Amino acid sequence: MAKARLLMTGFGPFGDVSRNPSGWIAEQLAQVSPEGLQVTSQVLPVTFEGAPAVLERFVNAHESPAPRALLSLGVHPRPGFCLESRARPRPTSKSVDNAGLVGFQGNPTSIQLKDRSPSFDVAALHKTLSLDDVSISTDAGGYVCDWVFQHLLAHGQRLAIPALFLHVPPFDQATEEHLLEVTSRVAHALANL
Repeated sequence: MAKARLLMTGFGPFGDVSRNPSGWIAEQLAQVSPEGLQVTSQVLPVTFEGAPAVLERFVNAHESPAPRALLSLGVHPRPGFCLESRARPRPTSKSVDNAGLVGFQGNPTSIQLKDRSPSFDVAALHKTLSLDDVSISTDAGGYVCDWVFQHLLAHGQRLAIPALFLHVPPFDQATEEHLLEVTSRVAHALANL
């Protein structure tokens, strides 16, 4: 049986995060491709302008044959994992990105900016996962993660496939094995919607 193709992104270092688990997980899962999945990954820059543009090039380069799902990862400072259920049309964070910018007033890609949510029932996915340290969030943070989620959902809609943003804990809050295990389970569940 053919493996389900899944496109996954994570982020590189930024601010005090010298080793970003989101980019590390994306690279690791592309190398080992969990059973039943064929993961292709891309590490995005932590910039308001660059991340959506790199995401668009990555999705466009790998959209044929159509992947089963899109999954983007980002790190948050808390323990546990968050399935994000809403993306804002504009960044709201006052934090500076790696290019020294606060927010981004333009749109580095061709998508229409609007309030967006995944095309599937995030609560049902959460219930299917049945993991104690995975929760649902309605606030993706307003930083580059939120901005990428906005663009990711637009690409998912265009390709008519599920798209999701997952916030993962930092390395000091979870072991590498647990980070890979939970993300693999989310990826499987997403690809099987």
